[in-house]
Amino acid sequence: MTPYKAFIDTFLDKISDYKLLNYEDYLVDELAVGYMKRVCTKFDKICQADLSQQDDNEYAFLSDEIDDEIIDIVTDGMVVEWLRQYVNNSDNLENILNTKDFTMYSSKNLLAEIKSLYQDEQKAFTNSMREYSYNHGDLSNLHL
Repeated sequence: MTPYKAFIDTFLDKISDYKLLNYEDYLVDELAVGYMKRVCTKFDKICQADLSQQDDNEYAFLSDEIDDEIIDIVTDGMVVEWLRQYVNNSDNLENILNTKDFTMYSSKNLLAEIKSLYQDEQKAFTNSMREYSYNHGDLSNLHL
């Protein structure tokens, strides 16, 4: 079994979100597990370990085949999911639509930077999954 905590700790090492310090540990864990589950549905199709077999009571994956490479890829995806909340934040959208101020630090520029960062992280996550599939894929099933 691989505990969810391995994913949660790695994810938290990859981000800086000081708002999370105000939350109880169990709430931070629940938030991270939500991100993790969304990522696992995307990565499970190509991952050699079975990410769909989870025990929420034990807070662990049932697979013993999960290694550091898989944890790293899943947590990269968790960062993408975490960034999505900042891109889709309605407060940022309202500020852009209402402001006439286009200074270097305006809300419009901030959202553009967040969106660019989100897209970069999304590409990095997709490339990580693609590279994993190249390195671990089985070509014998292809009809070449």
